[in-house]
Amino acid sequence: MNARNDVKRRSDQSLDARLVVAAVQLRFAARVDVLVARWLERCATNAEAAQRLFKTDRKPTRQFGMGVSLAVSSPRWDESP
Repeated sequence: MNARNDVKRRSDQSLDARLVVAAVQLRFAARVDVLVARWLERCATNAEAAQRLFKTDRKPTRQFGMGVSLAVSSPRWDESP
């Protein structure tokens, strides 16, 4: 009779250990999800800020007759050696 009780106790303990491991895995996965969500939110915020920072308005350049040229002119390029 004692053998049955020992076996039953061990299986109960192993079952409890499995439940504990499963609970820890779920908590870990939930924590990783939260951290990834925060990171993605920061990335999106940074991308939006970068778009606002580098957003170009071409109308003022056309008013001054420069067009949309991206070339940079320098007085040194026009000088002859």
